[in-house]
Amino acid sequence: MSSFGSWMNASISAGATATGEIDLGGLYDYLVLLIPGMDTCKLSLKVAEKTTEQGGSYYELGQDVKTDEESFNRADVWRLGGFRHIKIVASKAQSAARTIRIRGWRT
Repeated sequence: MSSFGSWMNASISAGATATGEIDLGGLYDYLVLLIPGMDTCKLSLKVAEKTTEQGGSYYELGQDVKTDEESFNRADVWRLGGFRHIKIVASKAQSAARTIRIRGWRT
C-alpha cells in the first residue's frame, strides 16, 4: 500500500540556485513535485544520509529535469531511492523567488 508525506515548500530565493536543506520527515522511494514557472534551467536533486549539521554531505542523484520559460505548473515524479534529506538545485540563478511544492511517496 502506498503512503504519502505531507506537502512541503521547497523555496529557491531570487538570485539563488538551490533550496536549503529539506527534511522530508521519513524515507521515501519517490519525490512528487509541482514545479512553477522558472527561468530556463535544469533542475537536479541532491541527497544526504543526514543533515550537514549532523555531519552529512550532499550528493547529486538521478537525471536532470529541463524547464523553459514557458513551463509552469508542471507536475513530475523523481526517483528518490529512500533518502530523507534533500536539496533541489537549479543550473541557473533565478530572477525571482520560486516555490516548488513537494512531498514524499513510499510504494
